[in-house]
Amino acid sequence: MQNRPLVEALKRSRHYGLYEATLERLIPFLESATPSELFRINAAELADGLQIAKDDVRDFFLYGTADGIFRLSWEFHCPHCNAVPDFKHNFGEVKGAGFCPLCDVNFRNVLDSNVEVTFTVHPAVVALPPSIEEEYRSAMIEAVKQNSYSMPDRFLSGMDCLHSAVFRELFGEEVLSAEESLGIERASLLFTDIKGSTKMYSDLGDTVSYNVVRNHFKILFRDIEAEKGVVVKTIGDAVMASFRSPADAIAAALRIYRDFRSERLDPAGHLEIRVGVHTGPVIVVNLNDRIDYFGNSVNIAARIQGQVQSHSVGFSKEIFEDGAVRHELRRFLDQQSAEGEPVDIMHRKTQLKGIEGQVDLYYFKDRA
Repeated sequence: MQNRPLVEALKRSRHYGLYEATLERLIPFLESATPSELFRINAAELADGLQIAKDDVRDFFLYGTADGIFRLSWEFHCPHCNAVPDFKHNFGEVKGAGFCPLCDVNFRNVLDSNVEVTFTVHPAVVALPPSIEEEYRSAMIEAVKQNSYSMPDRFLSGMDCLHSAVFRELFGEEVLSAEESLGIERASLLFTDIKGSTKMYSDLGDTVSYNVVRNHFKILFRDIEAEKGVVVKTIGDAVMASFRSPADAIAAALRIYRDFRSERLDPAGHLEIRVGVHTGPVIVVNLNDRIDYFGNSVNIAARIQGQVQSHSVGFSKEIFEDGAVRHELRRFLDQQSAEGEPVDIMHRKTQLKGIEGQVDLYYFKDRA
């Protein structure tokens, strides 16, 4: 019960109703945690140990950070010795380049590789020993000298944080400097577009068409968030979204495919949504004071969407060859057949505008 003030602060916070269920499962840990356990909390390891969904624990600490109960740290591990030569509390202060004085090397910060996000109880809530940070650093340096310091097997990565709708809501104003960029080794990207939207605006008029598009966004956002994705931006009536895994991206695409098959958005009726999905490396940048993604992988995903001819999903070879994606696709094909609406997966090689060489394109086609 030594940390009762921490639990009481969480129960008084403005976001308490949003994380009450998670807090109840975390109370035994929070009440009895030692000072070292409240310093640099590894949300992923904590979630595993208590058998709670990692994303729920992540979002709990994000709410707690917004309420001034925890402090979030973006920690940059040296890829050579794994030490943490630097950290920032605000995403807007994160730099793309790092330097490790222990190794005397420069390195690039990559959100899904060497950027770890930890949480520490705020000193105004529970005062930790003043020496705790220096003791950690001394132990880390000694471990590096012994070649025994390593990153944890399970940790909350910078990419995990960016793929939280809660982070986007609470800390969306924290954007990189316009001169900075961060790498992501593998992001799974989804683009959508409405087929025939120009004709819809001509036939129904701007006001009615705008209402249809707005309602179609609600369905898209719901389906993207249901599969742990985040909306990066809208472009006219199109959407760009990002996911942590190919399976999550394809699962969202399948939801979109099925939902727009069944839902009518009158007076437009059934909208035909073209979806493109690809996975690969990207860079994270600040565009118009918001988090955005750039790179060849982004271009490929957008171009694949442009190759889809009707209400369908197109995806790259990199997506198709993922084992978890294959499982999602088999389940989808079985479900479509069972409902009397069989679909086949087609394959062809195609040239994408601005992309060198031919690309393997996979897409759905209704069985005749």
